[in-house]
Amino acid sequence: MKIVLAGFNADIPNGSTTPETLCAAYARISRDPRPIGELRAESAVEVEAARRSNRRIVFGYGHSSIAEHAVFNLDLTGVSRVAAEYIQSFRLASFTEKSQRYIRLSEDWVVPDEIGEGGAGFTSGMSELFGMYRKALGALRKAGFREEAAKEDARYLLPLCTTCQMGMTVNARELEHMAARLRAAPVGEVRRLGGALVEAVSSVAPSLLRHTDPSPMDHFSMEQVGLSGRDDVSLSEWDDDSAVGCFLLRRLEPLDAREAREAWKALGEADRRSLFDQALRDLGPHDAVPRCWELARFVFDLSISSSAFAQLKRHRMCTILVSSLPDPGAWTTPPSFEDAGLSGLLREAVSVSSSASALLQGPASAYARLNAHRRRLVISMNAREMYHFCRLRADEHAQWDIRAAALEMLAQARGRAPLTMSRAGGRSDFETARD
Repeated sequence: MKIVLAGFNADIPNGSTTPETLCAAYARISRDPRPIGELRAESAVEVEAARRSNRRIVFGYGHSSIAEHAVFNLDLTGVSRVAAEYIQSFRLASFTEKSQRYIRLSEDWVVPDEIGEGGAGFTSGMSELFGMYRKALGALRKAGFREEAAKEDARYLLPLCTTCQMGMTVNARELEHMAARLRAAPVGEVRRLGGALVEAVSSVAPSLLRHTDPSPMDHFSMEQVGLSGRDDVSLSEWDDDSAVGCFLLRRLEPLDAREAREAWKALGEADRRSLFDQALRDLGPHDAVPRCWELARFVFDLSISSSAFAQLKRHRMCTILVSSLPDPGAWTTPPSFEDAGLSGLLREAVSVSSSASALLQGPASAYARLNAHRRRLVISMNAREMYHFCRLRADEHAQWDIRAAALEMLAQARGRAPLTMSRAGGRSDFETARD
């Protein structure tokens, strides 16, 4: 694991070398009559005073939003896919990760801290899985699949201990929250990651990171979760068209909530459709639907491959509650494996994974699971976020696995709120409609 502070914001005109002076200057804006430029200039030359001010305002008075003015860019290398899932669950940060979908991976993985005396057996199993990955790549290319498609599907044989790299941008307030929660994680690598993040930035912003020890709520949030279910996609809770429709009526005339509900009930189907059609008339392929679409909510139970989950987890504005471990008895077989005669190889990989997982206990056994192994999760998203999700994941160019889940989610949501979801779909759907 290697964490490098690649950059941070600073008051460039005044020659500051820490984001702390910006935080201190901006904290004074609401109460100091002087121009903001003068406040920045003063903070830049009085760094220790700025730090004392930050500690008093952020931690003494509890005005934590001041810490959001400090922003860090961090390189994360040599971390596992398991750790990546933990860190990318935080909403208020930006991540860009090297993709297993586009890059052919070398044989590199993280040995979990919990391995104990089973290290040799674990290493042997992971080496065998990487050999199967290379074999699958060759077989898929020989069967006529493009190189990109071959890499995309061969990765289903890779274990979740495979190393990854990412760039992360995060403000100080979120980084403090992130560090405390990661240090409550049930696996050692992630706990170490929490400490390494603090260490990487503490020299340039010591006044902004203080509460990095995990609280009882951090431990509760990181407890192991087991979920069960029968279907791959199941809509368990939903709003119908009235959630958005009532607000659209209130845009047209001054109605309170009760009056809007009565007016909605009195509308015929044609008038309801016209109401939504008018609102979405000029919607383009890159437009967000109006914010009132957030009034409608859909909750799904999903079972998807770890590979598909790696894409779904990027939609962090949703509420995503995922099982702590992939299901060792359920996996996704890429259709290309059938064409290339690789289904038996996948079953063999599952067996190797199972043997390696037995060397570990509890959540750490995830390190030996495959991208093919399925994760069960509960996801709650409002209709506006679902439009965004479908634009990317229901598009004809989306990866086949996540696209299948997105299309089924959309079909079930549209069955309950057909007008609200009438224009949802992939970007390619807009092109088709225009043609």
